[in-house]
Amino acid sequence: MKTFSILGTGWLGLALAKELKTNYKVKVSIRTLEKEKLMLGEGLIPHLLDEDNLENLDSLLDTDYIFINFPPRKSKNYINFLDKIYSKIKLKNQKVIFISSTSIYSNKEGIYDEDSLLCELNSSLVYKAEELVKSKTDVIFRCSGLMGYNRVAGRYFAGKTLDCEDSKVNYVHRDDAIEAVKFVIENNINGIFNLCSKNHPTKKEIYTHNAIKEGFTKIIFKDKKDYPNRIIDGSKIESLGFRYKYPNPLDYL
Repeated sequence: MKTFSILGTGWLGLALAKELKTNYKVKVSIRTLEKEKLMLGEGLIPHLLDEDNLENLDSLLDTDYIFINFPPRKSKNYINFLDKIYSKIKLKNQKVIFISSTSIYSNKEGIYDEDSLLCELNSSLVYKAEELVKSKTDVIFRCSGLMGYNRVAGRYFAGKTLDCEDSKVNYVHRDDAIEAVKFVIENNINGIFNLCSKNHPTKKEIYTHNAIKEGFTKIIFKDKKDYPNRIIDGSKIESLGFRYKYPNPLDYL
């Protein structure tokens, strides 16, 4: 049985681990020992890892597949942490998958695919991270807003007043992100891919829709302002045979 290591076992990483554990020996990083019992109970192999504790890094990197997904804002020094990890990645017979973000593109109006110019000013940590890891990474997924399950678009704004009713959203369902990881492994595909549902409803459409479906207080839209619409094109991976289970965010619930 091949080994799959997940560095960053949060909302996406843990769901991926549970999906893969039937077919792989799955190692996962944890930041605190309090999570060890939970991971063992899920049939996973936990290793303590954080910026100040790297003693288990070699064991985590002794694997066939490496999935890296540390949220930049939760790290004290994100770039330095990644540098320490990548300095020990051997690359020999390993497939390395890195989760990035579509925030790496400009905030200006337009349609953005993988060949679009990157914008360091928009998200400097994401930009610097990709610059650091790209030569040692087989697959980079630039994810749009990850949604699904307990992440419901609009719930945070329940009962609040917003002026962005015509702004279009860029979301991807967690299940589709997981299936994309499995797809590139099973088909031995490398490259940089945006992950984003094909349809881009407005915030008013999806927030109102979700409020009705989930029963939270509707958002009030007034004093409409014009915001630049950035549309993320997630079709490159589809051209290789991948199919999104959720092409429309209105169907996430």
